[in-house]
Amino acid sequence: MRVVFHIDFDCTPTFELLLGNIQNLLRVRTATVAVVANGYAVKLFTKASLGKYADTIKELVEKGVVFYICDNALSKLVEIGRDDISELCEIIPAGVVKLAELQEKGYAYIKP
Repeated sequence: MRVVFHIDFDCTPTFELLLGNIQNLLRVRTATVAVVANGYAVKLFTKASLGKYADTIKELVEKGVVFYICDNALSKLVEIGRDDISELCEIIPAGVVKLAELQEKGYAYIKP
């Protein structure tokens, strides 16, 4: 099973739901999981913002979850530097392109 989770708003309850959904999925099924953050959601993945969620993100990365952060949103929408994003995340050129690519590869799309 392959799943891509999409988050695009800077909303802590949605972020918590996202993390919970991924944890629940991996408890029940073996899956390849990716997260694509674009729009204002990229703010949630800064080193300063992760705070109490950093350990959860690290645990998920250790289980193979990949967190993709949209560079277009960083540079054009929220003006956050690449160095401000957690090293646990991978910065990609465009979140919408990554979403389309993953769906072409058979990833199920989930938006918490």
